[in-house]
Amino acid sequence: MAQLSAPIAEFALYGEQQRTIAPEFVHVEPISDRSSLYEWTISPHSHPGIFQLLLVMEGQGALADGEGELPLPPGQLALVPGGVVHAFRFAPQTQGWVLSVADALLDDPRLAGFGVAALVRGGKALCLPVEPLAAGLMEALYLRQGQPDAAMLAALALLLALVDEAAAAQAAAATGPVDRRILLVRRFTALVEARFREHWPVARYAAELGTTPQTLTRACRHVTGKSPGDIALDRLQREAMRALTFTAAGVAQVADDLGFADPAYFSRFFKGRAGVEPSRFRRERGWFRQMSTDGADRPR
Repeated sequence: MAQLSAPIAEFALYGEQQRTIAPEFVHVEPISDRSSLYEWTISPHSHPGIFQLLLVMEGQGALADGEGELPLPPGQLALVPGGVVHAFRFAPQTQGWVLSVADALLDDPRLAGFGVAALVRGGKALCLPVEPLAAGLMEALYLRQGQPDAAMLAALALLLALVDEAAAAQAAAATGPVDRRILLVRRFTALVEARFREHWPVARYAAELGTTPQTLTRACRHVTGKSPGDIALDRLQREAMRALTFTAAGVAQVADDLGFADPAYFSRFFKGRAGVEPSRFRRERGWFRQMSTDGADRPR
């Protein structure tokens, strides 16, 4: 399978060379510390092995994840799983915090009980409204960062609990209380995240999950309003959008990376779901093209 050209930058912290991430890694800094150095625009990148929580307190921001931009007004927290390509734009002088944590730290028994672990190891960035207490916890982590002692882990645990509650409330508003169908859909979406490039049929997913295609379909339609096939195709489309937005790879390269043997079929697939051809989507949304043509390190 061909590799995408001009790969998206991978950092430990933005602008810093990727390195081995210690399992106890925790880093907190004000949004302004780094963003002000880059004209308040953080270009597309990812952090393998590190998830991030970014909290806006004053000003405005936006999170770009390849599908669109999610607004970040004051009180809004962005959750970015490790390895997910993302970018930020901020209004000048925006204030808030950026917390970066090693994925491995969630295996610590003092943190392992939180449902947020599934979110930060998923494949999709989220924006959540959080309680004002979150800002104080971020500041406490900033003041105590270093080796994670009991006080730091307690503050981190409480912050993760707030994020977990916010995510659960958001999900409940959309899907209702958690039941077995929701648990099955969560397992299914995790499997989709691992296998979407292989274009598995629904029957293969159901077999791997120890259920039937009919049961999986009923659960997915109840929880999301979509069939399992549509959920898998949505994930494939999101990855196509990310590649077309954040890399200079040609349409054929993107098609190959996503497991399409025929670029023409990929183009039909993309247009059928996005409403435009991949080449037009690239012209309208591509960060890489805009940076190379107008010299600005930001999208239009």
